[in-house]
Amino acid sequence: MAYQALARKWRPQAFRDIIGQQAVVRTLQNAIEQNRIHHAWLFCGVRGVGKTTTARIFAKALNCQNGPAKEPCNECTICREITEGIDLDVREIDAATYSKAEDVRDLRELMQFQPARDRRRIFIIDEVHSLSGQAWNALLKQIEEPPPHVIFMMATTEMHKIPATILSRVQQLALRKITLDEVAARLGEICRAEGMEAETEALSMIARRGEGSVRDSLSLLDQVIAFSPGALTLSDVGSILGLADSRLFSQLAAAIASGDSPRILSLVDEASASGRDFKLLYRDLLGYFRNLMLLVSGADSSILKADPDELVSLEELRSEFSANDLLRVINILLRDEETVVRSESQRLAVEIALLKAATFPRLLAVEDALAAGGSLQRTSAQPPAPRPNAYVARAATPGERAGAEDDDNELQRAARGGAGVAPLDRFLERVEAHRRIAASYLRKARSSAVKDDAIVFEFAPDDSYAADYLADAENLAPLEAIATEVLGRKMAVRTDVKSPAPAPEPPVKQGASRRDDPVIQAFAKHLGGEVVRPRKKSKE
Repeated sequence: MAYQALARKWRPQAFRDIIGQQAVVRTLQNAIEQNRIHHAWLFCGVRGVGKTTTARIFAKALNCQNGPAKEPCNECTICREITEGIDLDVREIDAATYSKAEDVRDLRELMQFQPARDRRRIFIIDEVHSLSGQAWNALLKQIEEPPPHVIFMMATTEMHKIPATILSRVQQLALRKITLDEVAARLGEICRAEGMEAETEALSMIARRGEGSVRDSLSLLDQVIAFSPGALTLSDVGSILGLADSRLFSQLAAAIASGDSPRILSLVDEASASGRDFKLLYRDLLGYFRNLMLLVSGADSSILKADPDELVSLEELRSEFSANDLLRVINILLRDEETVVRSESQRLAVEIALLKAATFPRLLAVEDALAAGGSLQRTSAQPPAPRPNAYVARAATPGERAGAEDDDNELQRAARGGAGVAPLDRFLERVEAHRRIAASYLRKARSSAVKDDAIVFEFAPDDSYAADYLADAENLAPLEAIATEVLGRKMAVRTDVKSPAPAPEPPVKQGASRRDDPVIQAFAKHLGGEVVRPRKKSKE
């Protein structure tokens, strides 16, 4: 007898064999028991979770000679023929090759006839999202009001491609991804039934690679069994599936955290030399960083679905990243995932993505960079020390000096070495420590001074937005509280916006001729004109 793949041999034949879809199974069984059979059903979900299998079992339960029953007997002629796909009244249609409007019209003609033998005529349409627009329009009326003996069962992996007019006429059943524990348990049952010994870690690794799809997991199990027919070990799974271990991921993560580009390239070269599939390696690395993000964010280790060795490496890296660092790194890796998958030079795409990710943990947030004087890169793990005169105003222009106060300004006295500089500097340093955004705006002031019971910051018109931000009551109250605490008396904080006084025009020399004006000379040069004495208008 020809060999039958595990995914086909162990395909569920009854509702009790379906794993991870208890809600869907219960809905269908209750519908049968209460005789509330809708005329159109839509099964949606990712690949390999049992959409078509569930529809086929539902068809057997409805048409079974001992039914309708909550479980098909799988012994009568009807159940066996539906299982083999040769029942005349239960037709499985591939929408990808049956997508034209003419095909749907042929189907409509077939619907008019009574079932040849079964209780109902059932049409199972797989990958129904592949139907063309004209085919949907031709099928719409039939789905809305089919003959009493007809039932439609449709399956799709792309729910968003189904027209809304169809969705409103069908019963929708969403099949979820199967959990890793459920898949691993199912793989263990199949291995025992096949007389195979398998390590629990190996089955968990296969289930993780299957990504919630039982069919994909069984196909991978078939592949691993062909490689190692005796007993399945974790090393065998890693060898045949090209999986990278947690040691490689932890080293890559540490290199990204430190921005060690040579180390990153060296690790990628090691992975290439060992024959790793870069697409799978990149996907597993994303999963590793996800687990690290969950751990740093305070999630319980039970939801990580990581093996003990990986948990140890994650704990070691926990202090290397902040939550914001991980968000930035994972974001850049996700944006480059499609490039890695589609690129013909996958190694180069992976190297570029990892090198870009290595720059992100070393960058500061905008407010931190402003507080650090505009530097966008960390120079050490410690926060930057406050500078003694971080807010000393720039030198004023002649016009600004003309509009400034005279010797009664305490800031000017402080610049000459007076005692007024210390309280103002303490105030500004305290603001920098507690209100970094406000501190960045205060730094834009062209002058600042302590006047009586207020600290006054003067801004140029171009920086009026900073003055407006600081003058807002929600932002002003904390500044005045800090000023009162530092200066030891009730203090206010005021912001003024002033335009600099216009610079005086240079005096015009007496007796100077208009012919000597550089502007007039330029016009005469380029236009070929001549300066003449203006005429007086004659009175009419």
